[in-house]
Amino acid sequence: MFGTRISCFAALACGLLLASRAPAQETTASLYEQARKEGKISIWSSLETSLHQKQLETFSKTYPGIGIEAFRIQPGPAIERAITEARAGKLTVDIMDTNSGYLQLLFDRDLVRPHDWEKLGVPKSQILYDNRAIQIGHYDLPIAFNTDLVKPGEIRSWDDLADPKWKGKLLLEARGFGLAILAQQWGGEKTVAYIKRLLANQPIITKGAVPTADGLAGAQGSVAIGALAARLSLFRAQGAPVDWARVGPMPAQVVTVFPVNGAPHPAAAKLWAAYWASAEAQKIFYDEQGYGVLNGPSANPRGQEYAKLGIPVVYETADVEEGRRNLELVAKAIDGLQ
Repeated sequence: MFGTRISCFAALACGLLLASRAPAQETTASLYEQARKEGKISIWSSLETSLHQKQLETFSKTYPGIGIEAFRIQPGPAIERAITEARAGKLTVDIMDTNSGYLQLLFDRDLVRPHDWEKLGVPKSQILYDNRAIQIGHYDLPIAFNTDLVKPGEIRSWDDLADPKWKGKLLLEARGFGLAILAQQWGGEKTVAYIKRLLANQPIITKGAVPTADGLAGAQGSVAIGALAARLSLFRAQGAPVDWARVGPMPAQVVTVFPVNGAPHPAAAKLWAAYWASAEAQKIFYDEQGYGVLNGPSANPRGQEYAKLGIPVVYETADVEEGRRNLELVAKAIDGLQ
């Protein structure tokens, strides 16, 4: 009996010792306490900095005392710069957003680590890649056209863009994100064959989604592959003669946000990442720039329209390696077959 009591006391003491050594559970309150001491968040994003300033207004109502430094930079250069800074041990970025295709470069270098996002209020459906990133939206990439140069209903399928009548009139974005996503459904052989047909019509090669939309609005081409639907919506609202064909399949990039491992302000970065998933932040995202999720209960108006019309959406694969292979396949085809 006496020996049993000693064993019980020893087990209890050991348990208490282990508990005292275990890290305190990370909560929103504890993160905010740390974040307020850090004082700011450095954000690298391809999105306009005005969006982050608008979001800061609501973020600050819950988490006052934390400022932001938003720097607009495209995903490719941003990731290259982050990797370079990490190698030098001088990271200046806290949080980044990018489509899934770029993530493996960061995963390979341990620059994105998992966090218990559910405990910070992030819906499980928006947590991706083993808790390493949070889905904040989709970038849909439809077939776009200039309404002054193309008749309504003239484009009824992706195959229509290979028609000789579009020779020299197609704007084709060089990175081919949309075509890489369609390759998930079409397969590599069919996708490369399709690109060959497009290139036979001597398309105008563009670099970047925004320049592609700009070129279409300026009548540099009649039709386009690689312009974002959100950008086209903004242009239309401003009176530009652009629209997109309501045909499927509709490719859509999966857009994620994540704190960078080794960030100078890690607590603030986690708070901002979790905030991005909130309904409040999502509404600002769509109202300001036309982006957001296309599916589920929070589907934005375009997503609701696709569902109503029965337009199938092909979402960027969650298999980062597959996504990278498809991107390389398409980019090589566009560049190598010109």
